[in-house]
Amino acid sequence: MTSNMSASSSYETQYSNASTQSNDSEASSSLSSSTMAQYESIQVSLCREQAPTIATGRRSKHFILVGDEAATREKRRARNRETARKLKVKQQFIEEELLLKHQKLQSEYVNLQNYVKHLQQKKQNLQQEIDNSFINSLQELLSNDNEDLNLFFEQYVDDLNLFKEPIENILDWNLIIDADSMIGN
Repeated sequence: MTSNMSASSSYETQYSNASTQSNDSEASSSLSSSTMAQYESIQVSLCREQAPTIATGRRSKHFILVGDEAATREKRRARNRETARKLKVKQQFIEEELLLKHQKLQSEYVNLQNYVKHLQQKKQNLQQEIDNSFINSLQELLSNDNEDLNLFFEQYVDDLNLFKEPIENILDWNLIIDADSMIGN
């Protein structure tokens, strides 16, 4: 390896077994026909060594660096590790907050369901009271009418002539009431 190589000298550590030339003219003259490919009028030299970059244009993380480049890489990796650690802590904090919020909303949901059940039961009880009061008032009304009818018929029970009258006169209540009122005057 020669010392007049520029920044690419750090790449030589990994590829020390590759034959590199210090001068472009010497490299082009030393290439044999087996390393050259010709496509119509274009001659292309085939690469005999692995490129120092990956397909994305960056160096592989396994590529060995020396000097300032190695120190820069290590600082960058340390910053990235610290940032990843902080991000993980932040994500865990957010996850815990969301979990607490979910539990709080879940308990609120259960409370609201219980409240709805309570209100439905209360509505059902009130509806039952309304139905019962309507039935009771109807029964009272009917029972009062029965008493009035019973009183009406009781006053005529002693009168045997009532049973001798034709059924049309008995069913015509207005005539009976009018006749009694005339008799009483």
